[in-house]
Amino acid sequence: MHPDETFSISLRTWHPAMPVQELIEAVGLEPQIAHSVGARRLTPRGEPLDGFYRTSYCNFDLVEKAFGDFTEALAPLLSQLDGKQSIFRQIALTGGRTELYVGVFVEGDSGFTLATDDMRRMAELSLELSVEVYP
Repeated sequence: MHPDETFSISLRTWHPAMPVQELIEAVGLEPQIAHSVGARRLTPRGEPLDGFYRTSYCNFDLVEKAFGDFTEALAPLLSQLDGKQSIFRQIALTGGRTELYVGVFVEGDSGFTLATDDMRRMAELSLELSVEVYP
């Protein structure tokens, strides 16, 4: 990656039955987006939509916008999340999932390599990795 590229990182979690407030309390962060399974669907402005949410969902912004290579930010973030291993594992074992969602904003060609230590730590934390690259 090039140093003039930017990235953002969020922690996202879904669960088919756990109430959103329980997810928020367990993770211990303030979500930017959150809704509970069974709640009426809403637009971002709070206007009602048809249907109900099928899962509880939370999005926690960890890095809003930073310059450089996101892989260099992974180790410190994973260290901050180390104490949450049991909740992420419980979410996974009961049908949910938790991921680090990375948005990478580039000009031209780009790529990245994940260190084996970072991959191992994500697996130990029961975290998936989702990366989207935007031109």
